[in-house]
Amino acid sequence: MNEFIQTVQQTLKTVGLYEINGILVIVYVMWEQIAALVVAGAAVELVRKAPESQRMWVLVVLCFVILGAFLAPAPVPILLAGMTVAGLIAVSIDRFNPDMLRWRAVGALGIYSLAALAYLFYGRYLESVDATAWAEAIGGQDAAQNTLAQGRSFLNTLATWGLWLILPMGYLSLLVQGILAHPLVGARPADTITAVQTRSG
Repeated sequence: MNEFIQTVQQTLKTVGLYEINGILVIVYVMWEQIAALVVAGAAVELVRKAPESQRMWVLVVLCFVILGAFLAPAPVPILLAGMTVAGLIAVSIDRFNPDMLRWRAVGALGIYSLAALAYLFYGRYLESVDATAWAEAIGGQDAAQNTLAQGRSFLNTLATWGLWLILPMGYLSLLVQGILAHPLVGARPADTITAVQTRSG
């Protein structure tokens, strides 16, 4: 009987240990991908509130955005998370034409994520290029290594300026322009017109 109780206790400990380890793995993966999960959550909200005519296109573009958030190297996922949340906030603030601002924000997010994915894949391509194979084509091992090093350096410079500064700042200025194009009011113009019409009638 004691052996049976010890076996049951050991089994429960083992199962509990597996459960705890599984939960810890899930928490760790979620923590590592927190920026991508924020992007996914904001993207779901953008799709949910999109008008029916835009919904399919918004969904397709935001799938690329989520893919970019999961695959692109840091700090792109964090920037994408900030940009997506900023877009969601801007669309919720806009009272004049939130559907148009959503469309512009989603388009800009799509362009940014495609640029990030292109950087990722082209960087991987440059890493896989064999300098000795290039050496025969361009005239020597040193020339091939220099050309590849220059290509990597140029790509990293473009990514640093474009992906980390220029495109995010351009996106934020697009959102600010969309919000501040009209005076900030508490109600949508259609609601104001309806209120005026019902008062006069």
